Amino acid sequence: MSDSNRPIVITLIAVICAIAALAVYFYSSSSDETEVTEQIALPPQITPAPEPVPDPIDAGLPIAETLPSEVQALPAAEPEPPAFVLPLLDESDQLIRDGAVSLTRHEGINPWLGPNELIRKFVAFTDNVAHGQVAKAPVRALAPEGAFLVQPLPLSPSGVERFELDTVSYDRYDRITEIVISVDQQRAAEFYRLLKPLVQEAYGELGYGDKPFDEVLLRSIEQLLEVPIIEDQIVLVRPVVMYRFEDENLENLSALQKQMIRMGPRNTRLIQAKVREIAVELREILGQ
Repeated sequence: MSDSNRPIVITLIAVICAIAALAVYFYSSSSDETEVTEQIALPPQITPAPEPVPDPIDAGLPIAETLPSEVQALPAAEPEPPAFVLPLLDESDQLIRDGAVSLTRHEGINPWLGPNELIRKFVAFTDNVAHGQVAKAPVRALAPEGAFLVQPLPLSPSGVERFELDTVSYDRYDRITEIVISVDQQRAAEFYRLLKPLVQEAYGELGYGDKPFDEVLLRSIEQLLEVPIIEDQIVLVRPVVMYRFEDENLENLSALQKQMIRMGPRNTRLIQAKVREIAVELREILGQ
């Protein structure tokens, strides 16, 4: 890990915030208003008895001529509104931007919605996550502010530079964590289901054919939930230029899991809790 080449964002932006970007307006409309009018009591009116209607058979008349006009010509039934039709994949960005507010009101999500091809970026990023990798470009707008901070430690017996990861660096990820935990997990899962045809199309463009993207999404969630919570001091070494974890167990974790550790134990716990909530909703609607 190097300060100049530090991972740009956490993986959860792909799993949650990118799902948030998939929000459409289905649930954003307010409930219908009901008009209430005051009932005024009117004096009773005497209605004259109707004249007897001759039996059509006895009178030799066509039956239709003896029926009231409102029965003879019933009004046409109101046509049902057409079912919502998803836009083309190439034309889906604006729909996603317009509906994002139905998942989270946190304004911090807005920078992520600026780029184009949001669904394709989400799919490619999540595919990387499922393989333990971190793709930076799709969500560069959510890069944490500030420098990656370390505190020097005595050299190792072999003369390698050693550093302690400064816990102040964890604060850089607080805003991202706030965005993540603000997402409505039930709606996130529902929106994913609604837009799954476009997601699947984008996944097929990566060369996976008809392989279901659902499995990729669930694998990426598993990657996040397997990240260990590190409360103790984290020691880094720098044999040459890049920082590495001194603990080989940590260094052998996937790139994305090491990125999560850099967020700090508090942020990791909050994010994993939200991931679990979304995973429950996803498994329910996907039947897995």
